[in-house]
Amino acid sequence: MTIAITIFIALAVMLLDFIAFLRLRRNAVKKSVMFSFLSIVLISNITIILTPVLMYSMIEEENSCYMMKISMCLLTLYLALSLPRLLLYIFCLSAKRKWLMWTGISLSSILFLYFLYSIFITRTNYIIKEIEIEDNSIPAMFNGYRLAFISDIHSGSMMNTTEEIGEIVRIINNSNVDIVFFGGDMINIHHSEINSSQLDEFSRLKPRDGVFMVLGNHDTGAYIKNSDKDKREANIEGLVHKVESAGWVVLRDSTIYVRRGSDSIAVTGIDYNEELLKYKHSMDAVKAVDFAALYNCVPDSIFNITLSHLPQLWYSLCDNGYSDLTLSGHIHAMQMKICSFSPARFMYKEWSGLYEKENGKLYINDGIGCVGYMARFGARPEITVIELSKK
Repeated sequence: MTIAITIFIALAVMLLDFIAFLRLRRNAVKKSVMFSFLSIVLISNITIILTPVLMYSMIEEENSCYMMKISMCLLTLYLALSLPRLLLYIFCLSAKRKWLMWTGISLSSILFLYFLYSIFITRTNYIIKEIEIEDNSIPAMFNGYRLAFISDIHSGSMMNTTEEIGEIVRIINNSNVDIVFFGGDMINIHHSEINSSQLDEFSRLKPRDGVFMVLGNHDTGAYIKNSDKDKREANIEGLVHKVESAGWVVLRDSTIYVRRGSDSIAVTGIDYNEELLKYKHSMDAVKAVDFAALYNCVPDSIFNITLSHLPQLWYSLCDNGYSDLTLSGHIHAMQMKICSFSPARFMYKEWSGLYEKENGKLYINDGIGCVGYMARFGARPEITVIELSKK
């Protein structure tokens, strides 16, 4: 959907650029005004042509982080120059009254400033969301148990990766949590995006019961140029080795048990297998997971927390009684959430925050990093702190 929206915007802006050019030439405006206009139009339209070339044609293992950042910066520059210009055209090309023209200039200027704010402020303006989960099946010893949940770091598109990861770690360590979960998409393209200094920051996470994660679609190496199964498996092995060296545990279709006295809860991690790559944004993703085998040895009576990168799996997890609380990421509200609106709602029924059904709950974290463009419009990077409460 992001690609379709971008193509639509690009074609609309190009058409209006041409109309505006004809009008400016007909009105014989000053050469300096015409030069400025043509410069902005040229830079803008070149960036939208270069972006897919860099993103899809030049990304290899060894340059994935570098090329991804360049292509994302180009797309961000395009949007910052084009959307305000599109708004300006809406008012000015048909305006016969001066106040309409100045309204268009004012609104487009405000939109451009909002773009800058979303790039340089909102993108790293972390929000801590405190959530209470009440359930009769939570064991007595886990009443008040606190967990931190983060997702979608996308380290390859962070501008100051080590510093940004360090800030996330500091916030979590100051949140007094017992355990930390990560919902997948640590990287964009290749595990080389994670270096030793970033691993040092990750190793500073020291909750009492450990740090556990699952893989997301970007972690599989599926976006490496000429990707094949061997490349994907090598990328996964490299990433798993790195995060485990930082003390994290990767759950790959496996379950661990956390104990408090005589009570226990189960934590199950759904791996991002080869089949799931076909269903990144589809409700048919349930076809790629053998839920019965995954939960075969997990007692029905135990409170279960499931980490699933894809929230689309929740319906099967909930309706079949496998998971009491499912934690997911993947969507990050498409990095655009103004009040309760996001384009994500047109693709997903559940796309952000807490959802409840009779047999279970789902929480979708808005993620930390960026994909596609280097900005967050209202969808602040999220660190979720969940406290379990026995009814």
